[in-house]
Amino acid sequence: MTQRTTKIVLPPPQPYRGRGSRVPRWVWILLILASLGLGAWGGWRFGASRAVAEKPEAAPPKIAERETLPPTEASPTLPTRDAAPKIAAARQAVATGDWLTARRLFEEVREIDPDNPDALASLPLIERRLAEARGTVRVDTAPAGALVRLGTMKEQPSPAIFTGVPFGEHELTVSLEGHDPVTRKVVVASEDPINLADIELVRSSGQIEVVSEPRGAEFKLVRTRDQEPEELVEVGTTPAKIERLDPGEYQVYMSVDGFPAQSQTVRVENNRHTSVSAVFARGGLNLTSDPAGAEVWIASAEREATKPRKAGTTPLTLPNLPAGKHRIELRYADWTPIARTVEVAAGSTQDLEFAWERALVSFISDPPGAEVYLGDHRLGRGQQTTPFQLELPEGEYRFRARHPALGEIDRNLYIGSDAGARASQSNRVEFRFEYGSVTLRSEPPGAAVVSGGKPLGRTPLTLAAVPPGEHSFQLSKELHRSATVSGQLEPGGALHFDATLTYDPAPVASRNFKNGLGRDMVWVPGLRGWAGAHEVTQAEYERLGGSNPSYFKAPDHPVDSVTWFEAVRFCEALTAHEKSLGTLPTGYRYRLPTDEEWGELVGGQKLDGAVSSLFERQQSHAPVGSLAPNELGLYDVRGNVMEWVSDWYSHTILNRVQRDGSTPNSEWVGTERKVLRGGAWNRSREFDLAVGNRMAANPSQKDRYDVGFRVVLMPD
Repeated sequence: MTQRTTKIVLPPPQPYRGRGSRVPRWVWILLILASLGLGAWGGWRFGASRAVAEKPEAAPPKIAERETLPPTEASPTLPTRDAAPKIAAARQAVATGDWLTARRLFEEVREIDPDNPDALASLPLIERRLAEARGTVRVDTAPAGALVRLGTMKEQPSPAIFTGVPFGEHELTVSLEGHDPVTRKVVVASEDPINLADIELVRSSGQIEVVSEPRGAEFKLVRTRDQEPEELVEVGTTPAKIERLDPGEYQVYMSVDGFPAQSQTVRVENNRHTSVSAVFARGGLNLTSDPAGAEVWIASAEREATKPRKAGTTPLTLPNLPAGKHRIELRYADWTPIARTVEVAAGSTQDLEFAWERALVSFISDPPGAEVYLGDHRLGRGQQTTPFQLELPEGEYRFRARHPALGEIDRNLYIGSDAGARASQSNRVEFRFEYGSVTLRSEPPGAAVVSGGKPLGRTPLTLAAVPPGEHSFQLSKELHRSATVSGQLEPGGALHFDATLTYDPAPVASRNFKNGLGRDMVWVPGLRGWAGAHEVTQAEYERLGGSNPSYFKAPDHPVDSVTWFEAVRFCEALTAHEKSLGTLPTGYRYRLPTDEEWGELVGGQKLDGAVSSLFERQQSHAPVGSLAPNELGLYDVRGNVMEWVSDWYSHTILNRVQRDGSTPNSEWVGTERKVLRGGAWNRSREFDLAVGNRMAANPSQKDRYDVGFRVVLMPD
């Protein structure tokens, strides 16, 4: 860093004040100005008296005008005239309190005129003022916390404030670990505080170059302290140059796949270049096997944590292996691998041969279809089931057979490599499971068979491999009552079941169904009953009601302009119709939903899935189910047509409207109005379409082309 001389004069917010006995600055200025006046008067008096004393009695001889006399050294007027500008500047410096400048100017005056009375009178007072004067210096650094020393004063961390600093030039030194030091000259010439806020410290740095043979080695650069890892600085591949590193101790780790890792400790110094290099030696292997085509897996034997990698299949040449010990493993089909540890020498290639002594092994089971495992490895190319054959090397084995219905069996066998009939018999692995059979029939046939929650098929059904023990089977068929059969199966035995299923067209709780009108009825768990998937259509209403009161007539549109009484009569007619068909569950009837039940049906239906005029003006209602259903499977719960519910508009309804965040209409209470829910196709305000909003109408009102209804099937 270069040295700079800094002089900053700022308005003093808190000027330094010394001991209480110090003379104020204005007093010093008056004293020095008075001395200047006295010195000037004394100089004038001295010059006048000297002129009188030296005056000649007779006039000197007249000198021609063209002749001039050079000034003599004794002439007092020349030095005084040359010093006049400096004296004026010195007086100005005194008036502004710039004592150092005033002292310098008066000293220059004395060099011109050693006996100058102004200088002789002022310099002692200025020296006394300078001896007493003190200033304040504040030092801010980026980053903060640097150690700051000013002259001989005590060192402080930044931000540092030095008070009582003598006037004059001082050396400022700033230092911080890991950064270049800064040195400056600071001139204190005033009691006004000096604020040094522009000191930015530059980090000290060095660099490391990492190289390897061959290139491309992976490296990690770690900062250490006392040889203990402290911080991961950088990762990469060689060659690499890492610059702007903080001075200190570092560890460099380098590795090439398959080679032992290498590490070096280096020290980085400021503005110094350090290099680290590593050489990874190589050798080669030629591998053959009998049979050929074995997979070759290799890993370093000098690093226990190294996972083996697949290098290829035999015959195989590996020309660029790291010098050192390696674990070689050959794997072939389902055979026991051959493992060997070899040492690769740098610059040479070795030939290695591997061979298995093997025999043909037969795997059979009763019943067939079992999977066979050796340890956790499935034999038969991972897909064959008994019976199958494969070659295995000679040795002792423990096999495990797993049948999907009968569990597992273990068998131990020594596989010999001797040829001939004896070897053929000895290399036979047979698994016998304990099992029996089960036959199931039903009238009518086609019933679904389930056991332990697992579907097995449809009748007639024969299960050829069933483990011994107690077994139970559930038989079910649509529109029929379910049946359960069970029995004890002995090893090698057989069970036969014949079941007759009773016809029963009534719907089953918790399952959706179609009623006699072909209408989808959706099971609603929260109500323990069913709700119509759609609003009642005009075709359905006309079939049971005999007429169609709708203003907008279309068979697949919801019926509209229907009174509350007509909706109730339709529910009664539908109940009688379903009962006659035998499709009405015992203890259930069709009716209008209550206000609370309708709140359960709406679920999470959003307005963007409703037929309304909120986003686009509609001309009429739409076919039922024209938009997506809600999460319960119900269509048009909001929009299309408003739906009658069974409740009167009462104080209870008033409280529910308030609870749901909508605005109630207290004038409807006690006016014999029935509640309408869900909004309609012709509504364009969110207020009218809100879930919590309830509309109301006289139950006899029939001219409402925006009113329809939906049925529910609930316990009577």
